[in-house]
Amino acid sequence: MGQRRFSRWSPVARFSVALALVLVVTAVALGGLTAFLIGRYVEDETVAFTQDAVAGHFGTVFQNSVFQRPLTDAEQRSLEQTVVFHFSIYSVVSTRFYAPDGTIVFSYDDSEIGRRLDPVENPNLAAALAGRRVATNRTIVADVRYATPGFTYAEPAASAPATGDHSDHGGVTLSSPDVRPVQTLESWVPVFSDGKVIGAVTVWRDIEPLQMALWNMQAGIGLIIAAAAVLLWLVLRGVYTRSSKQIVSQATALRAALAETERTYDATLAALSSALDVRDTETEGHARRVVRYMELIAEGLNVPVEQHATLRRGALLHDIGKIGVPDHILRKPGPLTENEWYTMKTHPDLGARIIANVPFLEEVAVIIRAHHERWDGNGYPEGLAAEQIPLGARIFAVADSFDAMTSDRPYRRGRQLDEALLEIERCSETQFDPAVVKAFLAVPIGRIEAIHANAPFGLRLVRAAAS
Repeated sequence: MGQRRFSRWSPVARFSVALALVLVVTAVALGGLTAFLIGRYVEDETVAFTQDAVAGHFGTVFQNSVFQRPLTDAEQRSLEQTVVFHFSIYSVVSTRFYAPDGTIVFSYDDSEIGRRLDPVENPNLAAALAGRRVATNRTIVADVRYATPGFTYAEPAASAPATGDHSDHGGVTLSSPDVRPVQTLESWVPVFSDGKVIGAVTVWRDIEPLQMALWNMQAGIGLIIAAAAVLLWLVLRGVYTRSSKQIVSQATALRAALAETERTYDATLAALSSALDVRDTETEGHARRVVRYMELIAEGLNVPVEQHATLRRGALLHDIGKIGVPDHILRKPGPLTENEWYTMKTHPDLGARIIANVPFLEEVAVIIRAHHERWDGNGYPEGLAAEQIPLGARIFAVADSFDAMTSDRPYRRGRQLDEALLEIERCSETQFDPAVVKAFLAVPIGRIEAIHANAPFGLRLVRAAAS
């Protein structure tokens, strides 16, 4: 049902909806792909930056001895102060240092120091100790104060291992822990000394602000893509609307031109039919009346309207082949001899051949050739029977015979309408198609009388008086 409703919409409406759907799908796909690529790029860059920043502090800030021997309490405090100060710059909320055997030698959580992680059971640690960097997103519970830039302990230890020039920092006191779940980037970084791995470090960097900034960036790009899609929809819809109007205008003009051409053709055919009437005066107006009778029958048979033009042209030109019949035969007032009748019977085939090469009259030529065929197969020129005869020719046979019977000719008077109708009915299934006869007999007599009123009467009397 929805498809039927859609098909009833105007072409512009259907185009607008289809274009909108295409642009929405494209915009969503493009926005999603763009967001994914930007997110992936930012994440990769964040990982690389974090790992480079962590690795860069070792050897210049943190002594290698951190990974080689246990630290005293004073050394541990001093190291923690230094690590917190430097790592807070990168929003690191938690960290661990590992000796080559996986033992934790430093952590913000003192209870973890001395615990050993088996590298076999921890692939990330194994990768870091093997010299490879690994990163993943993970949510942890941590004290977010460690991610405050410049954050340190207030009272550094008096004695501590040598830690370069960065061991003495002032700061705030660890007095109010702010522990909560944090979305972090977990990075595993190997620590090198003289080209050898001497330990590993894990840092958990708070990336929530980065993700918020990334989301804002992606949302902005999404809005730009959406605005571009709307603008493109408006532009393309406008182009389609203008083009549609132009096409409709041109199609209307073309239809008008074709209709005018068709009227010109029909006028030419009518003129040719009139010329035939001038030559064969006893059938004056015959073709035009047959056309009207055929139209009445076609209505009764529910023949499609677009086929009426072919029927009309067939009626107008049905006797065009009589051009090739000598006048002494065509205008002979009495019965024809056998030879003369043979010549007369050639006019259907001759007429079909005359117009056969005219493209728009190809179907008309079929009617002309078969207009003297009979339902029982005793007609000419081919002896076709029943539905072998084209429908147009079967309709014409009834209309032509009725007009011939009801019109005066030089050698006889026309029959009364009721007599002619009875004759048509009598010849059903022999000369005429019974379905065509039934349709003709169903026509109101008043409509038949209106056409018959234009038939020639008293021709024989007029000619007799003139002679």
